[in-house]
Amino acid sequence: MTDTIYALLAIAMVLLVVSVLVPLAERFRLPHTVLLAIAGMGMGFLGSWIIAAEFKLGALGDAFIGLDKLEVGTDVFLPLFLPPLLFTAGLTIDVRRLLDEVHAVLLLAVVAVLVCIACVAGVVHFATGIDLVVCLLLGTVVSTTDPAAVIGIFRDVGAPKRLSILAEGESLLNDAVAIAAFGLFIGIIASRSAGDPLGAVEGDPTAAIGVFLREFIGGLMLGFVMARGAMVILPRLGESDAAIASVTVSLTYLSFVLADRYFHVSGVVSVVMAALTVAAYGPTHLHPRQWTALRQVWVQLEFWANCLIFVLASMLAANVLLQITWLYVWGVVAVTVGAFSARALVVFGMLPVLEATKLVQPVDKRYKAILVWGGLRGAVTIVLAMVAAGDQRLPIDVREFIAISAVLFVLVTLFVNATTLGLVMHLLGLDKLSRLELALRDRVLALSRVNVARHLQQILRQHNARTEGIDVDPASAGDAEVESVPEDLALDLDERVKIGLVTLCTREKELYLELFEQQILSRRMVAVLAARADRLIDTVRDRGVKGYEEWLEQISRPDRGFRLALWLHRRFGFERMITERLADRFEILMVSQSVLGELAAFNISSVADLLGSDAEVSLAEVIGNRQTAVDSALRALSLQYPGYAESIEARQLERAAIRFESAEYARRLREGIISREVYNDLREKLAERRGAISQRPSLDLGLELAAMIGRVSLFAALDRETIVAVSKRLRALVALPSEKIIEVGGPPDAMYFVAAGEVTVLTPTVSVMLKEGDFFGEMGLLSSQPRSADVVANGYCHLLVLYKKDFNQLLASRPEVRAEIEAVAARRVADNQSKAAS
Repeated sequence: MTDTIYALLAIAMVLLVVSVLVPLAERFRLPHTVLLAIAGMGMGFLGSWIIAAEFKLGALGDAFIGLDKLEVGTDVFLPLFLPPLLFTAGLTIDVRRLLDEVHAVLLLAVVAVLVCIACVAGVVHFATGIDLVVCLLLGTVVSTTDPAAVIGIFRDVGAPKRLSILAEGESLLNDAVAIAAFGLFIGIIASRSAGDPLGAVEGDPTAAIGVFLREFIGGLMLGFVMARGAMVILPRLGESDAAIASVTVSLTYLSFVLADRYFHVSGVVSVVMAALTVAAYGPTHLHPRQWTALRQVWVQLEFWANCLIFVLASMLAANVLLQITWLYVWGVVAVTVGAFSARALVVFGMLPVLEATKLVQPVDKRYKAILVWGGLRGAVTIVLAMVAAGDQRLPIDVREFIAISAVLFVLVTLFVNATTLGLVMHLLGLDKLSRLELALRDRVLALSRVNVARHLQQILRQHNARTEGIDVDPASAGDAEVESVPEDLALDLDERVKIGLVTLCTREKELYLELFEQQILSRRMVAVLAARADRLIDTVRDRGVKGYEEWLEQISRPDRGFRLALWLHRRFGFERMITERLADRFEILMVSQSVLGELAAFNISSVADLLGSDAEVSLAEVIGNRQTAVDSALRALSLQYPGYAESIEARQLERAAIRFESAEYARRLREGIISREVYNDLREKLAERRGAISQRPSLDLGLELAAMIGRVSLFAALDRETIVAVSKRLRALVALPSEKIIEVGGPPDAMYFVAAGEVTVLTPTVSVMLKEGDFFGEMGLLSSQPRSADVVANGYCHLLVLYKKDFNQLLASRPEVRAEIEAVAARRVADNQSKAAS
């Protein structure tokens, strides 16, 4: 029998075993990697015994022989297994939420890696006396983390979504930083072994930092460029999920190999950046079904890579354990102390600094303890250990020490930390329902029993059966059950309103996802809105109604992207970014208006029964306030851009019509009224209509400018030719809520016309509100005196700006306009004087 057959039998056996372990891990509530390590070590011991005893077990014996022959070279571990692990981690992360928690993620990823390397190196060097640079290399190997177990716990206990994002982002980025540092220290030790006593850069720390930054930043740039190139290709591959997946596999390995071998930058960082770029742009470039299929392919690839790494490494560890010495035992104890001390220092010592400076939201100390104790090590650490073990440039004792210490540390975290996470949860009280959850559980149970009894009575009456066996009165049993809640579990109004808000926010996110599945909402918009809902849920859990209102006020204000787009528009006249932002605001407001209407109905139909009528009234008020704000903002935008508003509304209606027609065709097919061929033809026509409206209408500020000019009373009487001439002198300006457009004492450089929205003129003696069609700032231009009042925008306001030079030219060419402006200015001066006198 050839070695190929042996290898195929071995791989088949490994895949079968690791798959069977999945339900076992769920049954015993253990991380899958714990059972993988046990299975790998078991197969290692069993295979050695079967081969040594020369047992004849047929295909099973040949599979163990294949495992013995299946020696993956350590030079293959890094390029073969690491890229899919990193790419999957980056592809499945929520990039928008990651950016929200960027300060905490960078602390846990970058700073924590450096602290871990230093602590592990210091403790191991002190405990064993081994060379400090070797200890630093060991620190880079063990500083990578596996967040799977911690994320699972956070999900089970209902922890805020941002904590899972912290764990995922930390693992992804610290892998990149640690592996880049790993390559640096391997190069130092290899150079010393080759005869350079100081190594390539060891003698010059500045050079070492320069090499690290060059490789890291170069990897980021290359990964981004290659991923953007891939995103140009992917949408052009049609409906082929296999072709799309193949391009991403090619991207993964090309970004690693090109970076590492040709551009001499960090291949790991390049892969991570490529994955994050695809995660950010993929949902908006691919059909939702294709995006889901792509992620499933990468989850499968990651499962195979992770399982093979653990099994093969655990088999090697089984042989190592038979030859272990006290040096390695003492070394792994030192590594454990150093690694977890570093993690505790970062989580409990440095993270509170970010909390105090408001850069991150506070994290419960119990969750911090889970973050520390759950700092497990996994496949990436094993890959780096195997790479170090097979690097012939390193002395044999260094290779053995790094590989054995790292693998043993992985086993310690799996067999000690992972298996006791449940116990730690119990000690911290995370496995127990809170008083709010207990009360909510009892209310749900009581109401569910009432509803079941009501439905049973209806069924029995329909069948003319007797209902005496059901001793629950559906008209009153619900109230009796709810009122019988024990006093220590009774909830006050504020607590019930908080529960209701969390429920409504969760329902809000579900509605966004439903709109996306119905293809009414784009992938990019659903990503924005679902992320907002997640943040809103976290905020309500932390601060209740006050947090809800504060967050809504925060998202109503322009974000940094909007301000950047506004600055580019004002400074250089770039319209694309500001029009995209305004179009996003249109779509978000329209979707929010629809969803809030459904939330109001959901509050009456579902939340009121659960939490009581008084809570329902309070929640209705909160939702009503938000609806009022959304309606007002949408009405203002629609007045400012009526043409665009009509286009967006027509697009939304067409999407809804297509959805209803699709459901109707499916029903006709199920009932046998139409054939499959007719159904497919109808679906193709719907696909053509859906494709025609797939792109959002563009908002052209230039086309809206003429309409804005027409709303200004001063220009209403002008003919079209004059309006065109005037439009060449005017410039559209978007003012943000509460923005000070004119300030007292400022230079008289322009006058402003209110095309849409409202502004308030504030003088020391009086305040005046100006609306659409009014103008201001003319008095300073006529008198050449500094500004005498502040002018503040009331909400988003669209203005037309006429600068001083154009103002003088316009008044010289249009005497009637000059006369009107001077008349208005004179009336204002007189009004101000009379009000000041009174």
